[in-house]
Amino acid sequence: MISRQSLIVAKWEFLRFFKWKQQLISYLLMLAVMAAVALWSYFTDESRQQYRIAVPAGFNIANTEQFQFQRPGISLPQQLAQMQTDDSWHAVLTEQTEGIVIHTLTGKKWLLQLEQVLQQHYRKLAADQMGLDETQLARLEQPVTIDTDFLDQNYKGKDTPEKMIAMGALILLFVGLSTAFGQVLISVTGEKQQRVTEQLYAILTPQQWMDGKVLGHSFSALKAMVTSGLVMVLVFTVVSLFGEKGVDLSWINLSVVLWLIPFALLGVVLCAAFMGAVAASIDDPNTSGKGAVMMITWLPMVFTFLVIDSPSGWAMTLLSFLPLTSFAAMPVKMAMVDVAWWQPLLSLLLLLATVWWMRRLAGRVFLRGMQMYGKEPSWGEIVRWALSNKTE
Repeated sequence: MISRQSLIVAKWEFLRFFKWKQQLISYLLMLAVMAAVALWSYFTDESRQQYRIAVPAGFNIANTEQFQFQRPGISLPQQLAQMQTDDSWHAVLTEQTEGIVIHTLTGKKWLLQLEQVLQQHYRKLAADQMGLDETQLARLEQPVTIDTDFLDQNYKGKDTPEKMIAMGALILLFVGLSTAFGQVLISVTGEKQQRVTEQLYAILTPQQWMDGKVLGHSFSALKAMVTSGLVMVLVFTVVSLFGEKGVDLSWINLSVVLWLIPFALLGVVLCAAFMGAVAASIDDPNTSGKGAVMMITWLPMVFTFLVIDSPSGWAMTLLSFLPLTSFAAMPVKMAMVDVAWWQPLLSLLLLLATVWWMRRLAGRVFLRGMQMYGKEPSWGEIVRWALSNKTE
Protein backbone atom coordinates (compact mmCIF):
# COMPACT_ATOMS: atom_id res chain seq x y z
CA MET A 1 0.00 0.00 0.00
CA ILE A 2 1.03 3.60 -0.57
CA SER A 3 2.26 5.07 2.70
CA ARG A 4 1.31 8.47 4.13
CA GLN A 5 4.84 9.72 3.53
CA SER A 6 4.59 8.77 -0.16
CA LEU A 7 1.31 10.69 -0.44
CA ILE A 8 2.96 13.75 1.11
CA VAL A 9 5.78 13.52 -1.42
CA ALA A 10 3.24 12.98 -4.22
CA LYS A 11 1.33 16.12 -3.20
CA TRP A 12 4.55 18.12 -3.04
CA GLU A 13 5.74 16.89 -6.45
CA PHE A 14 2.34 17.57 -8.01
CA LEU A 15 2.00 21.08 -6.59
CA ARG A 16 5.64 21.78 -7.46
CA PHE A 17 4.76 21.83 -11.17
CA PHE A 18 1.13 22.91 -10.81
CA LYS A 19 0.73 26.70 -10.74
CA TRP A 20 -3.00 27.03 -11.28
CA LYS A 21 -3.04 30.81 -11.67
CA GLN A 22 -0.38 30.81 -14.37
CA GLN A 23 -2.03 27.89 -16.14
CA LEU A 24 -5.45 29.53 -15.97
CA ILE A 25 -4.02 32.70 -17.48
CA SER A 26 -2.26 30.70 -20.21
CA TYR A 27 -5.46 28.82 -21.09
CA LEU A 28 -7.48 32.04 -21.16
CA LEU A 29 -4.87 33.57 -23.45
CA MET A 30 -5.01 30.45 -25.62
CA LEU A 31 -8.80 30.72 -25.85
CA ALA A 32 -8.50 34.42 -26.66
CA VAL A 33 -6.04 33.66 -29.45
CA MET A 34 -8.32 30.92 -30.80
CA ALA A 35 -11.32 33.26 -30.71
CA ALA A 36 -9.32 36.01 -32.42
CA VAL A 37 -8.22 33.60 -35.16
CA ALA A 38 -11.77 32.32 -35.63
CA LEU A 39 -13.21 35.85 -35.80
CA TRP A 40 -10.46 36.98 -38.16
CA SER A 41 -11.14 34.00 -40.44
CA TYR A 42 -14.86 34.76 -40.38
CA PHE A 43 -14.60 38.45 -41.19
CA THR A 44 -11.89 37.95 -43.81
CA ASP A 45 -13.64 35.04 -45.51
CA GLU A 46 -13.65 36.12 -49.17
CA SER A 47 -15.90 33.23 -50.20
CA ARG A 48 -18.93 34.98 -48.64
CA GLN A 49 -18.56 38.05 -50.86
CA GLN A 50 -19.71 38.59 -54.44
CA TYR A 51 -17.34 39.51 -57.25
CA ARG A 52 -17.94 41.10 -60.64
CA ILE A 53 -16.04 39.47 -63.49
CA ALA A 54 -15.88 41.09 -66.94
CA VAL A 55 -15.96 38.53 -69.79
CA PRO A 56 -15.89 38.81 -73.59
CA ALA A 57 -19.19 39.34 -75.40
CA GLY A 58 -19.39 35.78 -76.70
CA PHE A 59 -18.40 34.15 -73.43
CA ASN A 60 -21.57 32.47 -72.17
CA ILE A 61 -21.18 31.31 -68.58
CA ALA A 62 -23.81 31.11 -65.85
CA ASN A 63 -23.58 33.30 -62.77
CA THR A 64 -22.97 31.78 -59.35
CA GLU A 65 -23.64 33.04 -55.84
CA GLN A 66 -20.04 34.19 -55.61
CA PHE A 67 -19.35 35.43 -59.17
CA GLN A 68 -21.38 37.71 -61.42
CA PHE A 69 -20.16 37.49 -65.03
CA GLN A 70 -20.84 40.71 -66.94
CA ARG A 71 -20.22 41.66 -70.58
CA PRO A 72 -19.24 45.33 -70.78
CA GLY A 73 -19.64 47.22 -74.07
CA ILE A 74 -16.19 48.82 -73.86
CA SER A 75 -12.78 47.77 -75.10
CA LEU A 76 -10.36 45.65 -73.10
CA PRO A 77 -7.97 48.56 -72.32
CA GLN A 78 -10.92 50.53 -70.97
CA GLN A 79 -12.01 47.57 -68.83
CA LEU A 80 -8.52 47.25 -67.35
CA ALA A 81 -8.37 50.99 -66.70
CA GLN A 82 -11.73 50.95 -64.92
CA MET A 83 -10.64 48.01 -62.80
CA GLN A 84 -7.65 50.04 -61.62
CA THR A 85 -9.51 53.29 -60.93
CA ASP A 86 -13.08 52.72 -59.74
CA ASP A 87 -13.28 48.98 -58.97
CA SER A 88 -15.91 48.41 -61.64
CA TRP A 89 -14.56 44.89 -62.02
CA HIS A 90 -12.74 42.57 -59.68
CA ALA A 91 -11.28 40.66 -62.63
CA VAL A 92 -11.33 40.73 -66.43
CA LEU A 93 -11.23 37.54 -68.51
CA THR A 94 -9.77 37.24 -71.98
CA GLU A 95 -9.60 34.14 -74.16
CA GLN A 96 -6.34 33.21 -75.80
CA THR A 97 -5.42 30.43 -78.20
CA GLU A 98 -3.72 28.44 -75.47
CA GLY A 99 -6.31 29.10 -72.81
CA ILE A 100 -7.80 31.86 -70.72
CA VAL A 101 -6.19 34.81 -68.92
CA ILE A 102 -7.51 36.34 -65.69
CA HIS A 103 -6.55 40.00 -65.32
CA THR A 104 -6.75 41.23 -61.73
CA LEU A 105 -5.00 43.77 -59.54
CA THR A 106 -3.34 41.43 -57.06
CA GLY A 107 -3.43 37.93 -55.69
CA LYS A 108 -6.63 36.96 -53.86
CA LYS A 109 -7.89 33.73 -52.28
CA TRP A 110 -11.13 33.89 -54.28
CA LEU A 111 -9.16 33.43 -57.51
CA LEU A 112 -8.92 29.71 -56.70
CA GLN A 113 -12.73 29.49 -56.55
CA LEU A 114 -12.95 31.41 -59.83
CA GLU A 115 -10.56 28.97 -61.49
CA GLN A 116 -12.69 26.05 -60.30
CA VAL A 117 -15.84 27.65 -61.78
CA LEU A 118 -14.04 28.21 -65.10
CA GLN A 119 -12.70 24.65 -65.14
CA GLN A 120 -16.22 23.33 -64.58
CA HIS A 121 -17.49 25.58 -67.40
CA TYR A 122 -14.92 24.28 -69.88
CA ARG A 123 -15.56 20.67 -68.84
CA LYS A 124 -19.23 21.22 -69.68
CA LEU A 125 -18.34 22.77 -73.04
CA ALA A 126 -16.13 19.78 -73.88
CA ALA A 127 -18.93 17.43 -72.86
CA ASP A 128 -21.41 19.28 -75.11
CA GLN A 129 -19.01 19.02 -78.04
CA MET A 130 -18.78 15.26 -77.47
CA GLY A 131 -22.54 14.99 -77.15
CA LEU A 132 -22.54 14.11 -73.46
CA ASP A 133 -25.39 15.18 -71.21
CA GLU A 134 -25.16 16.20 -67.52
CA THR A 135 -25.69 12.64 -66.27
CA GLN A 136 -22.97 11.21 -68.49
CA LEU A 137 -20.57 13.97 -67.50
CA ALA A 138 -21.24 13.29 -63.82
CA ARG A 139 -20.57 9.58 -64.34
CA LEU A 140 -17.26 10.36 -66.06
CA GLU A 141 -16.15 12.56 -63.16
CA GLN A 142 -17.13 9.88 -60.62
CA PRO A 143 -17.26 6.57 -62.49
CA VAL A 144 -18.19 4.33 -59.55
CA THR A 145 -19.12 4.56 -55.88
CA ILE A 146 -17.28 2.07 -53.68
CA ASP A 147 -18.81 1.08 -50.35
CA THR A 148 -17.50 -1.42 -47.82
CA ASP A 149 -19.76 -3.80 -45.92
CA PHE A 150 -18.20 -5.04 -42.67
CA LEU A 151 -19.71 -8.33 -41.51
CA ASP A 152 -18.19 -8.05 -38.05
CA GLN A 153 -20.88 -6.17 -36.16
CA ASN A 154 -18.42 -5.24 -33.42
CA TYR A 155 -16.40 -3.07 -35.80
CA LYS A 156 -17.60 0.52 -35.48
CA GLY A 157 -16.06 1.89 -38.65
CA LYS A 158 -12.81 2.95 -40.24
CA ASP A 159 -13.46 6.69 -40.44
CA THR A 160 -14.51 9.44 -38.07
CA PRO A 161 -15.70 9.67 -35.38
CA GLU A 162 -14.32 6.34 -34.14
CA LYS A 163 -10.86 6.81 -35.58
CA MET A 164 -10.82 10.43 -34.42
CA ILE A 165 -11.44 9.26 -30.84
CA ALA A 166 -8.67 6.66 -31.15
CA MET A 167 -6.20 9.20 -32.54
CA GLY A 168 -7.17 11.63 -29.80
CA ALA A 169 -6.41 9.00 -27.15
CA LEU A 170 -2.92 8.43 -28.59
CA ILE A 171 -2.24 12.17 -28.76
CA LEU A 172 -3.31 12.67 -25.14
CA LEU A 173 -1.10 9.78 -24.00
CA PHE A 174 1.83 11.32 -25.84
CA VAL A 175 1.15 14.63 -24.08
CA GLY A 176 1.01 12.89 -20.70
CA LEU A 177 4.24 10.92 -21.17
CA SER A 178 6.05 13.98 -22.52
CA THR A 179 5.03 15.90 -19.41
CA ALA A 180 6.15 13.07 -17.12
CA PHE A 181 9.43 12.71 -19.03
CA GLY A 182 10.44 16.33 -18.52
CA GLN A 183 9.36 16.56 -14.89
CA VAL A 184 10.86 13.25 -13.74
CA LEU A 185 14.20 13.94 -15.41
CA ILE A 186 14.46 17.45 -13.95
CA SER A 187 13.25 16.42 -10.49
CA VAL A 188 15.40 13.32 -9.96
CA THR A 189 18.65 14.52 -11.57
CA GLY A 190 18.35 17.96 -10.00
CA GLU A 191 17.97 16.59 -6.50
CA LYS A 192 20.77 14.11 -7.06
CA GLN A 193 23.20 16.85 -8.10
CA GLN A 194 22.19 18.99 -5.11
CA ARG A 195 22.29 15.96 -2.76
CA VAL A 196 18.83 16.66 -1.43
CA THR A 197 17.65 13.04 -1.43
CA GLU A 198 20.36 11.80 0.96
CA GLN A 199 19.08 14.14 3.67
CA LEU A 200 15.50 12.97 3.19
CA TYR A 201 16.46 9.31 3.70
CA ALA A 202 16.50 10.10 7.43
CA ILE A 203 12.72 10.62 7.54
CA LEU A 204 11.40 8.30 4.83
CA THR A 205 12.53 5.26 2.88
CA PRO A 206 13.78 5.36 -0.74
CA GLN A 207 10.71 3.38 -1.81
CA GLN A 208 8.37 5.92 -0.21
CA TRP A 209 10.27 8.78 -1.82
CA MET A 210 10.18 7.07 -5.22
CA ASP A 211 6.48 6.19 -4.90
CA GLY A 212 5.64 9.77 -4.03
CA LYS A 213 7.63 11.15 -6.94
CA VAL A 214 6.10 8.75 -9.46
CA LEU A 215 2.57 9.33 -8.21
CA GLY A 216 2.94 13.12 -8.08
CA HIS A 217 4.35 13.40 -11.58
CA SER A 218 1.75 10.94 -12.88
CA PHE A 219 -1.07 13.09 -11.55
CA SER A 220 0.60 16.09 -13.16
CA ALA A 221 0.76 14.22 -16.47
CA LEU A 222 -2.90 13.18 -16.14
CA LYS A 223 -3.79 16.81 -15.47
CA ALA A 224 -1.97 17.80 -18.67
CA MET A 225 -3.92 15.14 -20.58
CA VAL A 226 -7.27 16.33 -19.19
CA THR A 227 -6.58 19.98 -19.94
CA SER A 228 -5.26 19.13 -23.41
CA GLY A 229 -8.38 17.07 -24.06
CA LEU A 230 -10.59 19.99 -22.99
CA VAL A 231 -8.63 22.32 -25.26
CA MET A 232 -9.11 19.90 -28.18
CA VAL A 233 -12.87 19.84 -27.52
CA LEU A 234 -12.93 23.65 -27.23
CA VAL A 235 -11.08 24.01 -30.53
CA PHE A 236 -13.58 21.68 -32.19
CA THR A 237 -16.47 23.65 -30.64
CA VAL A 238 -15.12 27.04 -31.72
CA VAL A 239 -14.50 25.82 -35.25
CA SER A 240 -17.96 24.23 -35.39
CA LEU A 241 -19.62 27.48 -34.28
CA PHE A 242 -18.51 29.08 -37.51
CA GLY A 243 -19.39 26.07 -39.64
CA GLU A 244 -22.62 25.24 -41.37
CA LYS A 245 -23.34 22.05 -39.39
CA GLY A 246 -23.14 23.60 -35.92
CA VAL A 247 -21.75 22.05 -32.75
CA ASP A 248 -22.14 18.27 -32.53
CA LEU A 249 -20.35 16.46 -29.71
CA SER A 250 -22.34 13.24 -30.03
CA TRP A 251 -19.24 11.52 -31.43
CA ILE A 252 -17.61 11.57 -27.96
CA ASN A 253 -17.89 8.05 -26.53
CA LEU A 254 -18.16 8.52 -22.76
CA SER A 255 -17.59 4.83 -22.02
CA VAL A 256 -14.26 4.95 -23.85
CA VAL A 257 -13.32 8.17 -22.04
CA LEU A 258 -14.10 6.62 -18.64
CA TRP A 259 -11.95 3.58 -19.46
CA LEU A 260 -9.20 5.80 -20.83
CA ILE A 261 -8.66 7.52 -17.46
CA PRO A 262 -7.56 4.45 -15.42
CA PHE A 263 -5.56 3.05 -18.36
CA ALA A 264 -3.86 6.39 -18.88
CA LEU A 265 -3.09 6.88 -15.18
CA LEU A 266 -1.66 3.39 -14.72
CA GLY A 267 0.24 3.67 -17.99
CA VAL A 268 1.81 6.96 -16.96
CA VAL A 269 2.65 5.54 -13.51
CA LEU A 270 4.31 2.54 -15.18
CA CYS A 271 6.35 4.73 -17.51
CA ALA A 272 7.17 7.31 -14.81
CA ALA A 273 8.53 4.55 -12.55
CA PHE A 274 10.76 3.36 -15.37
CA MET A 275 11.83 6.94 -16.08
CA GLY A 276 12.60 7.53 -12.41
CA ALA A 277 14.79 4.43 -12.25
CA VAL A 278 16.75 5.51 -15.33
CA ALA A 279 17.01 9.11 -14.12
CA ALA A 280 18.40 7.95 -10.76
CA SER A 281 21.32 6.31 -12.60
CA ILE A 282 22.22 9.53 -14.46
CA ASP A 283 25.10 11.52 -13.01
CA ASP A 284 24.90 14.55 -15.33
CA PRO A 285 21.86 14.90 -17.64
CA ASN A 286 23.82 17.21 -19.95
CA THR A 287 26.38 14.56 -20.86
CA SER A 288 24.62 11.25 -20.16
CA GLY A 289 23.18 9.13 -22.94
CA LYS A 290 20.78 7.30 -20.65
CA GLY A 291 18.17 10.03 -20.94
CA ALA A 292 17.35 8.87 -24.47
CA VAL A 293 16.46 5.44 -23.07
CA MET A 294 13.52 7.04 -21.26
CA MET A 295 11.97 7.79 -24.64
CA ILE A 296 11.27 4.10 -25.30
CA THR A 297 8.14 4.66 -23.20
CA TRP A 298 6.69 6.30 -26.34
CA LEU A 299 6.93 3.03 -28.28
CA PRO A 300 3.49 1.75 -27.15
CA MET A 301 1.84 4.71 -28.91
CA VAL A 302 3.96 4.15 -32.03
CA PHE A 303 3.16 0.41 -32.18
CA THR A 304 -0.54 1.10 -31.64
CA PHE A 305 -0.59 3.73 -34.37
CA LEU A 306 0.99 1.33 -36.84
CA VAL A 307 -1.90 -1.16 -36.44
CA ILE A 308 -4.73 1.31 -35.81
CA ASP A 309 -6.37 0.40 -39.13
CA SER A 310 -6.65 -3.25 -38.05
CA PRO A 311 -8.27 -2.98 -34.60
CA SER A 312 -9.48 -6.59 -34.68
CA GLY A 313 -6.17 -8.07 -35.86
CA TRP A 314 -3.83 -10.22 -33.83
CA ALA A 315 -1.31 -7.38 -33.44
CA MET A 316 -3.79 -5.01 -31.79
CA THR A 317 -5.12 -7.86 -29.64
CA LEU A 318 -1.60 -8.69 -28.46
CA LEU A 319 -0.84 -5.04 -27.69
CA SER A 320 -4.16 -4.71 -25.84
CA PHE A 321 -3.29 -7.41 -23.31
CA LEU A 322 0.49 -6.95 -23.10
CA PRO A 323 0.92 -4.82 -19.94
CA LEU A 324 3.73 -2.73 -21.40
CA THR A 325 1.51 -1.54 -24.26
CA SER A 326 -2.08 -2.12 -23.11
CA PHE A 327 -2.48 1.39 -21.67
CA ALA A 328 -2.27 2.74 -25.23
CA ALA A 329 -3.72 -0.11 -27.27
CA MET A 330 -6.80 -1.11 -25.26
CA PRO A 331 -8.48 2.36 -25.25
CA VAL A 332 -7.83 2.64 -28.99
CA LYS A 333 -9.29 -0.80 -29.63
CA MET A 334 -12.35 0.03 -27.51
CA ALA A 335 -12.87 3.20 -29.51
CA MET A 336 -13.03 1.26 -32.78
CA VAL A 337 -14.36 -2.17 -31.80
CA ASP A 338 -17.01 -3.32 -29.32
CA VAL A 339 -15.21 -5.61 -26.86
CA ALA A 340 -16.54 -7.87 -24.11
CA TRP A 341 -16.53 -6.33 -20.64
CA TRP A 342 -13.96 -8.78 -19.31
CA GLN A 343 -11.31 -7.82 -21.86
CA PRO A 344 -10.56 -4.27 -20.62
CA LEU A 345 -10.96 -5.47 -17.03
CA LEU A 346 -8.42 -8.28 -17.49
CA SER A 347 -6.07 -5.93 -19.33
CA LEU A 348 -6.38 -3.38 -16.53
CA LEU A 349 -5.60 -6.00 -13.84
CA LEU A 350 -2.50 -7.20 -15.73
CA LEU A 351 -1.40 -3.59 -16.10
CA LEU A 352 -1.95 -2.96 -12.38
CA ALA A 353 0.19 -5.98 -11.47
CA THR A 354 2.94 -4.78 -13.80
CA VAL A 355 2.81 -1.31 -12.28
CA TRP A 356 3.30 -2.82 -8.81
CA TRP A 357 6.28 -4.83 -10.06
CA MET A 358 7.79 -1.80 -11.80
CA ARG A 359 7.49 0.44 -8.74
CA ARG A 360 9.40 -2.13 -6.65
CA LEU A 361 12.05 -2.41 -9.35
CA ALA A 362 12.31 1.38 -9.59
CA GLY A 363 12.66 1.68 -5.81
CA ARG A 364 15.63 -0.70 -5.78
CA VAL A 365 17.42 1.16 -8.56
CA PHE A 366 16.55 4.51 -6.97
CA LEU A 367 18.08 3.46 -3.63
CA ARG A 368 21.52 2.80 -5.11
CA GLY A 369 21.49 5.17 -8.05
CA MET A 370 20.88 8.28 -5.94
CA GLN A 371 23.90 7.38 -3.77
CA MET A 372 26.35 7.01 -6.65
CA TYR A 373 28.26 10.16 -7.63
CA GLY A 374 31.08 10.84 -10.04
CA LYS A 375 30.29 8.02 -12.46
CA GLU A 376 27.27 6.32 -13.86
CA PRO A 377 26.49 2.66 -13.23
CA SER A 378 26.62 0.23 -16.12
CA TRP A 379 23.48 -1.42 -17.40
CA GLY A 380 24.66 -4.67 -15.81
CA GLU A 381 24.79 -3.00 -12.40
CA ILE A 382 21.34 -1.48 -12.91
CA VAL A 383 19.92 -4.91 -13.73
CA ARG A 384 21.53 -6.41 -10.61
CA TRP A 385 20.06 -3.63 -8.47
CA ALA A 386 16.63 -4.19 -9.99
CA LEU A 387 16.75 -7.95 -9.30
CA SER A 388 18.00 -7.60 -5.74
CA ASN A 389 15.73 -7.71 -2.70
CA LYS A 390 17.16 -4.69 -0.89
CA THR A 391 14.70 -1.77 -0.89
CA GLU A 392 15.72 0.12 2.27
